[in-house]
Amino acid sequence: MPRAFTGAERAMIRERLLAAGRELFARYGLRKTTVEELARAAGIAKGTFYLFFPSKEALYAEVLLSVIPDMVKSLLERSFGVTDDVREALFLYQKELVRLIEGDELVRAITTDRSSWENLLSVDWSEFRRRGFESLKPLVETIREAQARGEMVEGDPWELVQLLGVIKILPLYKDQVPPEQYPQLVERLAQVIADGLTCPARRRG
Repeated sequence: MPRAFTGAERAMIRERLLAAGRELFARYGLRKTTVEELARAAGIAKGTFYLFFPSKEALYAEVLLSVIPDMVKSLLERSFGVTDDVREALFLYQKELVRLIEGDELVRAITTDRSSWENLLSVDWSEFRRRGFESLKPLVETIREAQARGEMVEGDPWELVQLLGVIKILPLYKDQVPPEQYPQLVERLAQVIADGLTCPARRRG
């Protein structure tokens, strides 16, 4: 029977598992990463892993949730944090999202490894969605404030957040687009969405 860990030990081991998950999931994806590898990287026995997470899928979901708040904060700082023009901020937000996907291994793995999401069957999706929505609240509030000022179209702010995420599709097909054309597609899609979310509001103004 494994010994009981103190609160401090549990917190330390949990952080080591999250760090191991960030590194290995980014490098190999969910399917190719094993519990043995995660436990070894965290410096614990395989059996100890299950005292903290019921499956590697549960750890994967936790890693995703741990990344989202900092990702949203960074995106807001590099868009709405550098300009008061809402259309320009929306344009920059999408450009930064693509840059983040292309430059951060974990974000890229999370965003583009579609097969990994199909393996998250053991995860409590209601809790996953609740915490995911909580992480996106700063962006939702930013959109709601812009709507209140008449600078963005009316509608459910959560729906508009999803529209801003449509641009994530482009990195999935980057290798199928001529290199010289890809940056133009990113620019054009970001522009079309930013215009669509603001131009009607500006016309009414």
